[in-house]
Amino acid sequence: MQSLKSREGALTLGSYVQMLRSERGFSLRELSKRAQIGLSTLCRLENDVYVPSVQKNIEAIDRLWTALGGDMNQMLQLSRRCPLCRGGGTIGGGA
Repeated sequence: MQSLKSREGALTLGSYVQMLRSERGFSLRELSKRAQIGLSTLCRLENDVYVPSVQKNIEAIDRLWTALGGDMNQMLQLSRRCPLCRGGGTIGGGA
């Protein structure tokens, strides 16, 4: 199975979180503590192996957004959980 992250030019929730984390100078461990998300879960999220479900875990996305800032709507769209969005959970990289 091809990772969403490996699609040329595509932005995924994992790559977005990783980009914001790097911009803020947070280590994985620091973001894990700030967002109260397990380190292994955060690693899986950044590697696009895991996407939090809004129905079951909206709190995880909210804690990431609170810790990192960024655009909550974009996080929801990239997590494929935005109620107003359709598509594959990526932005860019061709249609």
